[in-house]
Amino acid sequence: MQVDRLIITARAQTVPSPLSSETIVERIADGSWETGGVILLATGKVGAGEQYIQAVEALQRHGVAGMIAPAFAWPFFRLCLNIGLPPLTLWEAGEIRTGDRLRIDVNSRIVKSMSAGSRYPIRDLSDLYIEILACGGLEGYVRARLAEQQTAISSGG
Repeated sequence: MQVDRLIITARAQTVPSPLSSETIVERIADGSWETGGVILLATGKVGAGEQYIQAVEALQRHGVAGMIAPAFAWPFFRLCLNIGLPPLTLWEAGEIRTGDRLRIDVNSRIVKSMSAGSRYPIRDLSDLYIEILACGGLEGYVRARLAEQQTAISSGG
């Protein structure tokens, strides 16, 4: 499958860490975080808790461009991928500051702080995960794969 280059440019917004799914839901509901078009940046594990579905839906609904953290709870991570919200594992997340302009090249697995000039490697992001994100989530990925198969069948290959 041909994957388009996935580049995200956004401003970092630091949030308290570790960050449970319940805290995400609470903070978005009370409006205490700037969310639209930002990359939420946590320096501890993100997404643990029972409200991970509500947390991911709230992040998507409020226009968050992605999340950066050194670790994610697996159900939270997987659901972010499924809806096309990039969960980016960055061990050096603590080096990025609120307000830093970030350029994230998902295909190359690099986060660059345009403010500081620093580059950080994205961890734990497989080629399959990149394809899913590039298609806007799991539904888009499945549609693209089915279309690919249909084209192959129609062309006799």
